[in-house]
Amino acid sequence: MSFKTVSRVVNGEDGVSDDLSSRVEQAVASLGYRPDDRARRLRQSDLGSGAIGFVLVDVANPFFSSVLRGIEEVARQHDYLVLSGSTDGDPTRQDQLIEAFVARRVDGLLIVPSGDVIGSLAEELDRGTPIVFIDLEPPNAAIDVVRSDHHGGAVAATEHLLDFGHRDIAFFGDNPTIFSAGARLAGFRDAMQRRGMGVAEGRVLTGAHSPADWRQIILRYLQTHDRPTAIFTAQNFITVGAASALNELALRTTIAHVGFDDVELADVVNPGITVVPQQPWDLGRRAAEMLFRRLQGLPSPPTREIVGNPLIARGSGEIRPT
Repeated sequence: MSFKTVSRVVNGEDGVSDDLSSRVEQAVASLGYRPDDRARRLRQSDLGSGAIGFVLVDVANPFFSSVLRGIEEVARQHDYLVLSGSTDGDPTRQDQLIEAFVARRVDGLLIVPSGDVIGSLAEELDRGTPIVFIDLEPPNAAIDVVRSDHHGGAVAATEHLLDFGHRDIAFFGDNPTIFSAGARLAGFRDAMQRRGMGVAEGRVLTGAHSPADWRQIILRYLQTHDRPTAIFTAQNFITVGAASALNELALRTTIAHVGFDDVELADVVNPGITVVPQQPWDLGRRAAEMLFRRLQGLPSPPTREIVGNPLIARGSGEIRPT
């Protein structure tokens, strides 16, 4: 029995009789043989790694871990592995991760960009490596993008509070230099302006902080400022901190609250937290599917896929001003 015959059976190729295939399979089982996927790829002249890289901001954030799960679901269907790493919003760390994944010759990259990433990708773009940005969109980037409708979702959240009679709304958001955070702040301002409302001085607070930090910031704000009748928290960590601060001050049924991004147990507390949810698993799935279409040779120009965010009313955003 030749090596070529064994190879044909192991790799599921035609041209081997049923009887011979059965004998080979019995021998393989008895020897406990396991195919070497790397060798198989080389024999088939497939120089790909069988892996894709995912550069995210923070895997500890449930949003990004859910995006990763969506990516893995699609990658598994294509028999690919996902290599991932967190940048913590640090452009230098981002460049290091991209360099590390490229050195391992991943077949494509999925990136939640932090700062200017285009320069780091120039060589890979020239080489034709498929790259998809997720959630964030650097300006003037001719790269595939899958993201939420950050501006539209913020408009919907703000208009919801306005529809319930609120005119004095405070905004708490992430660092506005981040694409998504800036778009959400712009959506808030635009919604207020459309209704003829100005944003009062001191009603916008932004920055990159942990949930515990945001709890203290919002707690102090509500204790030292004239209290708004409603708040819009434009990121999941901020929503968690705000809910805790409102609870501590016994204001959860007094101050209306809408958050951008869903949070764990938002439908369990009383009142439930009204949110404009992103669909992180779906974003990951869509981005991975786009990447694999590129890997399979899709020749179309760069695509922007923007996913809508329908508001979920649970009670906190429906509190009317007193």
